[in-house]
Amino acid sequence: MESNSKHLRGLIFVLLGATLWGVGGTASDYIFRNTPVTVEWYVAFRLTVSGIILLFAYWLFSRKQQPVRLDRRTLGMLIIYSLLGMTMVQYSFMAAIGYGNAAIATVLQYTGPIYIILWLIIRKYAKWTFADAFIILGIITGVVLLATNGDLSRLVVSPPALIWGLISGVALAYYTLHAQVLLYRLHPLQLVGGSMLIGGIAMNFIHPIWQFDFSFDWTVGLITILLFSVLFGTTLAFLLYITSLKHISSKEGGVLGTVEPASAVLSSVLWLNISLGWYQIIGTIIILGVALYISVGRKEKEKK
Repeated sequence: MESNSKHLRGLIFVLLGATLWGVGGTASDYIFRNTPVTVEWYVAFRLTVSGIILLFAYWLFSRKQQPVRLDRRTLGMLIIYSLLGMTMVQYSFMAAIGYGNAAIATVLQYTGPIYIILWLIIRKYAKWTFADAFIILGIITGVVLLATNGDLSRLVVSPPALIWGLISGVALAYYTLHAQVLLYRLHPLQLVGGSMLIGGIAMNFIHPIWQFDFSFDWTVGLITILLFSVLFGTTLAFLLYITSLKHISSKEGGVLGTVEPASAVLSSVLWLNISLGWYQIIGTIIILGVALYISVGRKEKEKK
């Protein structure tokens, strides 16, 4: 009975976490559209604040249960991961939102699995299969439909948004692959919180968070949305997702994780009045369908 309760709690946590990620992206989009906040300042603020809170959560709840000591090699790997993984994922994703919108940026980030597959094949960790060819062809088709809305003679998504969105997919692939190595050495909260804080410190050299436009007419609503996008759309979303993995399988996490782009698209349409053409909707469904297959179907096949 207790295990069922924990399992249900895990399912609720991953659903809430994925939903908050998606809605948090839309909240970021709203901030970029309606305030002078830049991508550089926002990423620096988001990473710094979330990193501090997540590391405090580790110190408060998990430090005694799972103490971790950093050696020089692990610290070096963490710094590289923080800059090339966490920071690049966050910056490229936010840049894609800034040049486009949250719906497009979130869906394009889900091209990440294509780069993971190619990397595993190039490194000879996996063999080339027809399923891989289907996955790659499906994602390319989805991206083309999303970018052109079926008219190959023109782009309906701005080139910077498209480029940064695809870069975020590459960064996500690196983020995912490198995290698997570090998770053998670090607690998940320590890894996520530490990489966020290191990335936040690095971004502060580009745009310090104290260089804030206080002259702008900041209403209570705008401040609330800004804080929501950071505290709920980032910090709480990560906490819920990490906690959920203790009680559910990776298969369930992969399936329910697709709620993120769905919530980003839905909240963008309802809140920001973003409209998607029919071919863009088809492209979105294809990309998310392929991502779902990779999370569930492909893993089941590999087990067999």
